[in-house]
Amino acid sequence: MNKVNILNIPITNTTKAQFSKKMMILLEKQKRPIQIVTANPEIIMLAKENPTYEGYLRASDHVVADGIGVVMGAKMLGTPLQERIAGYELLLEFLSLADVEKHRFYFYGGKPGVAQKAAEEAKKRFPNAKIVGVSDGYGGDGDGVQVAEKIAKLKPTHIFVALGAPKQEEWIAEHAQRFQHAIMMGVGGSFDVLSGQVNRAPELFIRLNLEWFYRLITQPTRAKRMLKIPQFLLAIQREKRK
Repeated sequence: MNKVNILNIPITNTTKAQFSKKMMILLEKQKRPIQIVTANPEIIMLAKENPTYEGYLRASDHVVADGIGVVMGAKMLGTPLQERIAGYELLLEFLSLADVEKHRFYFYGGKPGVAQKAAEEAKKRFPNAKIVGVSDGYGGDGDGVQVAEKIAKLKPTHIFVALGAPKQEEWIAEHAQRFQHAIMMGVGGSFDVLSGQVNRAPELFIRLNLEWFYRLITQPTRAKRMLKIPQFLLAIQREKRK
């Protein structure tokens, strides 16, 4: 798939529907894990500050534009992306495409009980999605190595990791070798939304690309993180001038 370079991070240029179907096909053929990063401006700026983390992103199979800021940045550089691919929506798309005989899902991360509630909701919405296990991100099943060992024994085809950046991408990179046939994707706060702990923005905000604004007014503690958006756009402007 075509990729667009944004501040040295290769962003896969596709649509959610095309991407999810392509990944499900590759899952059947490849004998190595597929590592997916759902990137917003905060993640890309974090990569610019941390060379090791940037290496994880560049070594992943696909980085998709989770945040509208990434889509705006690509347009400013003259290399527009087809659409934003929100991590939460991509998670739901994989669940919707599941074949009960072929696909096995594992939910790892979030506060105690959240992954379990998210898994229960997923089972209600997507009966064909076989969820083989959950672990919280607070050490309920041991440290990262112990959780990886537990997950590997269950042989899931999809591992959703909700540890937040950069921990989720670090965990995936460090343990990917344990999994031959698996899609491994960092999903941030998706379990909170799926479980009902946090409300997603109303449809109007999503259509107007103002989901970030809804998060800011409903979760003021995110204000410091939101500062990464103007920093990202300034970095894009500098890149454009070059």
